[in-house]
Order: sequence, then C-alpha cells, then structure tokens
Amino acid sequence: MNDEPVTEQDAPVGGPSFPRSYRIAATLMVLALLLGAWVTRETLLRIDWDRGALGLLLVGAGIVLYGYGHILRSRTVMRGEAIEHGWLWTERIEWRDITQVHLLHWPALAWLVAPRLVLRAQGIGRRRIPMADPRLLRRVRERVYGGAEG
Repeated sequence: MNDEPVTEQDAPVGGPSFPRSYRIAATLMVLALLLGAWVTRETLLRIDWDRGALGLLLVGAGIVLYGYGHILRSRTVMRGEAIEHGWLWTERIEWRDITQVHLLHWPALAWLVAPRLVLRAQGIGRRRIPMADPRLLRRVRERVYGGAEG
C-alpha cells in the first residue's frame, strides 16, 4: 500500500455527467413517450405486428432506454493522472495520452448546453466527455488552462 499522503490535486473528484436540467428533460421525454403509448394502446394492440416491425420497435425502445439510463447514471471522475467517464462501461483516459483538449463551458447556458471536455487521445481518437459537477469543472479548468479562466 502506498503511504504517500493524498494531495487535494490527487484526490478523486467527480459527479454526474449531465446537469439536473438534462436529467429532468430526459425523464419528461420518456414519460411523454410512455403516455403516448398508453393513449394509443388499443390501436397498438389491434395491429397485426410482423416480426420485422416488432423487432424494430423493440430495438428502438432499447436504444431510448439505454440513452435515458446513460443520461441519468453516467458519471465523470478525475483521479490523479486520468479522467474516467461512463455508465455501463467506464472509459479511462490518461492525461499523458491526450494530444488535444478543449473545455466547452458556457456558464450562462449550462442548463441548456452541458459542459464537456472534447479531447483527442493517442490510440483512441476523439472523445466528448460531459461533466456537470462544479468541482470537477474547476479541476479540469486548472489542468487544461493552468488555473486561468479559459
């Protein structure tokens, strides 16, 4: 075990990847879809579904549910020399592998445009990492811009 003290800069910091307004909007959209299905349930039950159409409907529902789960459950965490993002599958990107980085954050529009880190890393290409936690945004801003307001 490593007995070196953990500095504030090394301590893990992170939180939800998407702001609360995104999670609320996603929930309202899924509820609207469910309400629409409920209102038209009699018509939907009367349709003689062939396997292809039913399969397409189920795949579409799966994609919507996966996206909804991603918005609700994904987290972004910065640990030491890496940033991690994910929900079902967590991706870890070491800072030393990053060749290009942009922090996109407009505080006045954060409720509408989720803050994100757009980066290019060796071996994995371009990635977009959303982040909503203010402490994480501060830490990433310090890492990207050296503490200056970017």
